[in-house]
Amino acid sequence: MSIESARAFCMRMMSDDEFRDSLGKAESAETIRDIIKKDQYDFNKHDLLKIVSELTGKKLEAEQLEDMVCGIYAEEVAGNSKTESIEAVRTWFRSL
Repeated sequence: MSIESARAFCMRMMSDDEFRDSLGKAESAETIRDIIKKDQYDFNKHDLLKIVSELTGKKLEAEQLEDMVCGIYAEEVAGNSKTESIEAVRTWFRSL
């Protein structure tokens, strides 16, 4: 597990629309894990919280980060019926 891996993942999430969309369109947490593993990211929830807290400039709790991430995807899928994608993201995050 690695802080640097979490940092690289966050940077890619911010800069790569296709990658972000592939995660947001996943229909299961397992699919999200497979995409992340394929790209050789290896981090845990603590690593991700630390990096996102650094990037946002405020200390976040796991629940706050989960709400933030799922809120972003909820906005992106608004108007279509892909609500299972949001649940997949939520389940993946909780499994970290």
